[in-house]
Amino acid sequence: MTDLTGVEDFLVHYQLAHDPFAPRTPGFKFFTPQRKPVLAELHHLARYGKQMLAVVAPEGGGKTLLRQALVASSNKDSVQAVVASAKEYADTEALISFFCQAVGTDTRDATALMLRSEQLANTGMQLYLVVDDAELLESDALQMLADLRAAGEQAPRIFLFADDSLSADLHALDDSEMPDGLPAAYVITLQPLGPDEVSEYLQQRLEGAGQGIELLDEQMLASIVEESEGWPGRINQVARELMIQAAAPPVVRRRRHRSAPLIPRKSMIALVLVGLGVLLAWFMGGSEPEPTTTVLQLPEAVPVVPAQVEAPDTSSALLEQPPTVEPAVTESVDSDPSASAERSWAPIPLPDVEEPAPAQPASATRQMRPEEETDPAPPPASPAQTTPAAAAIEQQQPAEPSARATTQAGSVHGADWYRQRRGDEFVLQLLGSRSEESARAFIRQHADLSDIGLFETRHLGQPWYVVTQGIYPDSRAARQGIAQLPEALRRQEPWPRNIDGIQQSLE
Repeated sequence: MTDLTGVEDFLVHYQLAHDPFAPRTPGFKFFTPQRKPVLAELHHLARYGKQMLAVVAPEGGGKTLLRQALVASSNKDSVQAVVASAKEYADTEALISFFCQAVGTDTRDATALMLRSEQLANTGMQLYLVVDDAELLESDALQMLADLRAAGEQAPRIFLFADDSLSADLHALDDSEMPDGLPAAYVITLQPLGPDEVSEYLQQRLEGAGQGIELLDEQMLASIVEESEGWPGRINQVARELMIQAAAPPVVRRRRHRSAPLIPRKSMIALVLVGLGVLLAWFMGGSEPEPTTTVLQLPEAVPVVPAQVEAPDTSSALLEQPPTVEPAVTESVDSDPSASAERSWAPIPLPDVEEPAPAQPASATRQMRPEEETDPAPPPASPAQTTPAAAAIEQQQPAEPSARATTQAGSVHGADWYRQRRGDEFVLQLLGSRSEESARAFIRQHADLSDIGLFETRHLGQPWYVVTQGIYPDSRAARQGIAQLPEALRRQEPWPRNIDGIQQSLE
């Protein structure tokens, strides 16, 4: 896996159709029990209330989504909604000009806007003026909206979506024109989501992008709830960061492992000791004159001596067993960096141990035909003829096959195997690749694993080949199964996948 340098890497790693935590995802609609009553209350007060309506929450509190839902759920036959952002129209003139242009008035003033609202009301239509980021409105613009709403039943309905700082500005408004002594605005404060609502929110976000909540383990869910404090915008940010961190650390660890110190450790220690000695001598301040030249004798690098293999006696090569060549073992020492590049650090592989041919008399050896001398056919060795080197190799081999190798070597589950499994089961995804040959090479590299599977699906409109391992009853068991994989695979961060989701991707 490579560094996640952008959204594309994030989507490919988790096989997501789109970024599930983007502010505006395709077709996303989420309303918790805390949000549905607020939406219904806004529609009710817009029809029967006499005040401006203000929805306040911290940044990332879900105001934008609620504003979108308000406009989308309004009856287009009875409501004309105009949305403006105070980031662009903060002063009175700019704001009123934008609204007038949107509804098609001849002039750009509050009187023309009120006249247009009355014309719409006579046809059975209500005019909704919606202001996002309303905390940025100038005080005179906010007062103009309050006065406009207080003009009567046919006046435009005013909706303000802002952070908590708007409350102080609303209290400072002149509400003397309001009927029945009401304040200028009715304020609705949004509440954060609870832990169960956070899980439901994440589930819907991930399912909309083609995956599920199993991408997040219990620890990640707990961190999201704690760090986001239940506000939807922060939930998106924290969830994305945690998922990227879960995928990226193996790259960081491998790179850190490859890095080497610029100065050998022994040389560094020698320099420090010499420096301390010079400093101590300076403090003692002897009467002898200081030397004009100081020579620092640094420790020389320990030479690497390869293991010497004693050549066999050629005179008795056919009478004695050939010597066993052991791999050269070298210790990592701090030496000249330039010299280290010239050495070959590849270990010498153990040769295949063949059983020696039985010894023959010298006279028989001299009478052997040339074809027999060049290509002897050794007879099968008996147990008594096993050499010490061969016995050591046999002792290193396990007495029984590995616990992982429970399936026949080379067998790979195909698409039919996934279709026949239960939808609530899980597998571990080990690899996703656009190349089928790369996927099969990966399988050959890890042929000792059990329940290896390979299926083809499509991702971002192109073929996508996925390698999985194991079959588990639930996501918890699948996450526990990760610990049983070889360390090299664990560093690649495999993750549980639901069989039901795989079956859908195969259809």
